Amino acid sequence: MRRLRTVLFIVLLLLPIALTNGQPSYAQSPLTLPEESLFTDPIYARHGFEGLAQAYLNRTRYQLAIDIDPVAGMLRGSARITFVNRAFVAVDRVIFRLYPNHPTHGSRNMQVADITVNGVATAGEFLDPDRTVMQVSLNGALPPNAAAVITMNYTITTPSGSFYYISEPYPIVAIFDASGWRMDVVTKGLDYAFTESALHVIRLRAPSNIATWFVGMAKSVEQQPDGKTVYTIVTGPVRNFIIVQGRGWQSQEFSGASVPIRVLYSDNHAAAEQIGQITVAAFNFYEQNFGPYPYAEFDVVSMRFSSGGEEYPGIVFINNERDAVYRRFITAHEVGHQWFYGIAGNDTLNNAWLDESMTQVAGYLFYKRTQYGSPNAADQYWASILTWYNRLQTVRPLDTPMSQYRDFNDFMSNIYGGGAVFLRELGELIGDDALIAGMRSYVGAIYLGIGTPQQFYQAIQAQTTIDLAPLFCQRVGIMCR
Repeated sequence: MRRLRTVLFIVLLLLPIALTNGQPSYAQSPLTLPEESLFTDPIYARHGFEGLAQAYLNRTRYQLAIDIDPVAGMLRGSARITFVNRAFVAVDRVIFRLYPNHPTHGSRNMQVADITVNGVATAGEFLDPDRTVMQVSLNGALPPNAAAVITMNYTITTPSGSFYYISEPYPIVAIFDASGWRMDVVTKGLDYAFTESALHVIRLRAPSNIATWFVGMAKSVEQQPDGKTVYTIVTGPVRNFIIVQGRGWQSQEFSGASVPIRVLYSDNHAAAEQIGQITVAAFNFYEQNFGPYPYAEFDVVSMRFSSGGEEYPGIVFINNERDAVYRRFITAHEVGHQWFYGIAGNDTLNNAWLDESMTQVAGYLFYKRTQYGSPNAADQYWASILTWYNRLQTVRPLDTPMSQYRDFNDFMSNIYGGGAVFLRELGELIGDDALIAGMRSYVGAIYLGIGTPQQFYQAIQAQTTIDLAPLFCQRVGIMCR
């Protein structure tokens, strides 16, 4: 789940807003960019998965230098982005998504300057009023599989306080699919970013007296004489990157899973302990049933979190308030996103049920099969799902794009409620063993890619002799004859 205030976004057809060299330019970060050779450094991976990065060297990849100044409330960054045209046609422009400018973030502001393409200075254009969609001309057509090196400097205003996190803290190349460049700016659900797995190497400088966590693993940690620490980070193939900082925060490591699991917290140690134990149990169930987890560790941030939680590759946020029953629900849900979103990606804006509904039912299956924490754990978990399902007013096909829902409640009741009910009923029809086998087959087929509803249907249909096409037509809106 991702936190999002409910806003009304009106799509406007505007002339492009130019990013010109007349705008304030920001000095090059004194941090040098990390070496390109680090892209394939195996430190990001658990044993047996060290070679995953090799397959992503022929794709778009990111070298970043990020300097965080919490006193000034500013992040300053430099980016060297090797854009590889994996489209089926030549392209003459690259679309970047500046997600810190998305309406969900309110007053946060990201600005970009000093753009070059293959060493030649150029300018960008914003194509939306929120300044989340930026076009950079390539000064000529780039054929399929060819590459262009794009550099830029940027700044992001950062929140103040003893804790904050910055998601997608860099310009991200938009996805190019059958419809062309994806430039959706959606606000009716909890997700707003649609990204694909890519390699990242980052040099990050932050104050030493503030605990700092991030997606990926630190190759080196250098203490500076000015009270700063420089982290050199390798992510392997991940969908996005996040930086988390907390003053006075602690961490506790939990064993019993195939990788170390850390819980980060500032208060309520008892909640952190409980969340850590649930995480280990859920992680083991998902890995056993849905396939191996590829990264070297898994972090959980236990804190007050208004939406309940939020997911990133290798790190999730979990609300530590309320009672044990709620914590069992939200922890199982967020941990499940490592498989349904992190590993088996999907178009989060058009096929949101492929991660959110799937994660809902994965948690239900975990408690049904293990009865972790209570003989009634599955019923208690399902009661949380029904809080959304019982608000359902207009039943829509699950494959309805987020932009076509009436509002936030319409989206949530259908995807978090109706989607979970559909998948549970599917399991009751074909058997839970067949449902789990189909989900595992789907994760394996998509591994770190972007899955489709049709691929999920094929994975499930292969587990049964029952013709599922009519059901998927009625409930999902696909496979209609």
